Amino acid sequence: MNDQEIKVRALAEFTREAPRKFDIGSAEHNPKGDKGLWRMSTAQLIDAQKEEQIDMWHYTVALEHKLKEQDALILQLKHTIANMHNDK
Repeated sequence: MNDQEIKVRALAEFTREAPRKFDIGSAEHNPKGDKGLWRMSTAQLIDAQKEEQIDMWHYTVALEHKLKEQDALILQLKHTIANMHNDK
């Protein structure tokens, strides 16, 4: 996949998912419609953004370690397969 294809896929996914995610978040955090992003102070918006970034950090670290484990397993399987071919 080239960069242009990645861009097209990423933008398509974002435009499909972002409105749904926003609506779900609004229903969860502002069910009566008496709160909302525009009514938050700048300090509240910054705090909320920091919380989201902290969550993203933890997701990223978890994903990183899962990928490392998968890479190690793939390497181990490649060695096993190579050894099986060498034993023949």
